[in-house]
Amino acid sequence: MTSSAPDVAYLRRPELNAVEMDGELVMMGQEQGEYYGLRDVAASIWQHLVEPRTLEDLVVLVCAEYAIDPDTCRPDVVAFLDDLVARKLIAPV
Repeated sequence: MTSSAPDVAYLRRPELNAVEMDGELVMMGQEQGEYYGLRDVAASIWQHLVEPRTLEDLVVLVCAEYAIDPDTCRPDVVAFLDDLVARKLIAPV
């Protein structure tokens, strides 16, 4: 399943806790045994995924927060969501 599906909402996995350190959100994927660090837009998207959000929800939120147009923003949000899904850090709901 790809994050480009417009009607699919995504939610971060509840067992993943992120801690802010030096302006970066840091978390550990226990299943993967890896640490992840998120900054700027990525950290913002992660924070928004505390509740179910669709691709379009996230595009609207990121565009409002960073004053960017949707056509520029959408491909980057799609790529980031796809990466989070592949790493099993978020899941469709």
